[in-house]
Amino acid sequence: MGDMGEQRKRGRNRSTRALAVPLLWLLLAAAPAPGQAPLALSADAGTTGHVDLRLVAPPGAPVTIAETVGARTEPVAALTPTASETALPHAVAWRCQRRTRRFVAVAADGRTATTSVRTPSCRDRLGLEVARRTAPHRALTVRLRDRWRLGGVPLSLCLVPPGGATTCTEHELGADRLRIPVRLSRPGGWRVTAKAPWRKAGRDVRVRRRGGGLRLLVTGDSMIQPLDDFLRSRLRGARVDVTSDPNISTGISKPSMLDWPAHARALAAARRPDVSVVFLGANDGFPMGAAPCCGDAWVEEYARRARGIMASLARAGRGRVYWLALPAPRGGFFRTTFPAVNAALRRAAKSAGADVRLIRLDRFFTPGNRFRESMRVGDRTVRVRQADGVHLSTAGASAAANLIIRTMRRERIVR
Repeated sequence: MGDMGEQRKRGRNRSTRALAVPLLWLLLAAAPAPGQAPLALSADAGTTGHVDLRLVAPPGAPVTIAETVGARTEPVAALTPTASETALPHAVAWRCQRRTRRFVAVAADGRTATTSVRTPSCRDRLGLEVARRTAPHRALTVRLRDRWRLGGVPLSLCLVPPGGATTCTEHELGADRLRIPVRLSRPGGWRVTAKAPWRKAGRDVRVRRRGGGLRLLVTGDSMIQPLDDFLRSRLRGARVDVTSDPNISTGISKPSMLDWPAHARALAAARRPDVSVVFLGANDGFPMGAAPCCGDAWVEEYARRARGIMASLARAGRGRVYWLALPAPRGGFFRTTFPAVNAALRRAAKSAGADVRLIRLDRFFTPGNRFRESMRVGDRTVRVRQADGVHLSTAGASAAANLIIRTMRRERIVR
């Protein structure tokens, strides 16, 4: 038994010596050559906006550090360390287009050390702050900041009104907060958007008049009845104050009964409408100056007068105007005058600016300029025209009111 124990002991010693030889070679290979200090490079993205580097290298020996970008390199630093460890804070800035950053340190003797780090995305880099509610024309401050605190960021600040044209201004965002004063004119839902080269941020702002709701003016000739009543009843819950202004048998081409351009100016001054709905033109067709109905000269003059009415009710951007095109009539002289009026309205609305929208009731009720007395509304067929073949029936006015309200909601004027 003693001989067997001795043999096992000698076997274990031989195994230990056999394992020790390759381990020794590995340690010798990993160790720096005699008199050669280690070379190492590390990177950290913990400082907002920057990558910090740390170099371990022998003092007194030059070292260059570069960033590897594909097959090329971009220089970062060239230095001669005075200590075995050298900190390089803010070595490079974070970048939106390059999140994985790779670096290489090259010593004078040709040795290299590499490192890499992953930086945050630009998704939340742009900060935008603005009040959620305000009153019309009240001073409002939009606060913008670069959360990376780098600055030098070109951006566009855009205001998207409830209906109408978007307006943008150009700015440069520095390392500190940028404060931009704005005034939002008419009530409704606005969108405030800041766009940087790499990201867009937006906020919704509700503009509401203190102590009162949206002011809606419904005006025109007999065509607006009973459309005005449907608008009043269906918008009551949205805090909309509706003023109805029917002027029976009047027209733009017959100022002897009512001077519509002057009347519109008076309405705008007295009512200050936020939104105007105009349904007018069924009684037109009278000569204007030397221009008889319904040639191009007549259409041009009608458009000029209608454009003036639109401008008055738009109130220099403080109001939104919805003008309703005339649905095709059944027959009579209306078949000549209605297309001329609609042509003039299209011409006027196109040149009146973004605060005016022509709602194409002609397409809705009479596609292809074909008169129809009844049509499908929802899940049933209803009669949408009165017996005279001109005016909308009660069901037709109800459908037109729904179309107008859908448009107002789509444009964020009402909720």
